[in-house]
Amino acid sequence: MKVKWEDDLLTGIGIIDDQHKKLFARISSFTEAVEQQDYEAIEDTVNYLIGYSIQHFGAEELLMIRNGYDDFKRHREEHSWFINKVYDLHKSLLKKEISQEQLNEMRDILINWTIHHIKVSDKRIFSHIR
Repeated sequence: MKVKWEDDLLTGIGIIDDQHKKLFARISSFTEAVEQQDYEAIEDTVNYLIGYSIQHFGAEELLMIRNGYDDFKRHREEHSWFINKVYDLHKSLLKKEISQEQLNEMRDILINWTIHHIKVSDKRIFSHIR
């Protein structure tokens, strides 16, 4: 399963779009690692996602707060849900209790959730800011 950046995901905020593009590169790497059962690459991506989630979501949430975004709480709940999924996967990797089913589920979440989140939720923020 290939995943790649498409310009219809652009929000119009350069720094956010750059971070989203880097995320897509990592999702692509994760997808390949899952297919090849490359646990070192899987762990590398999960570690990246931990830092990315905190930094990127924090930047988005700061923009929402500063601009009085009305749907902040719901959007933040989406971020929290994603962070919890990454945390659960990380915990399973640390315990060496990871199944192929869990990896496939996370791959699908990374692809589907991220695309939907950017196209719908993130674009709402940036249309509000403009």
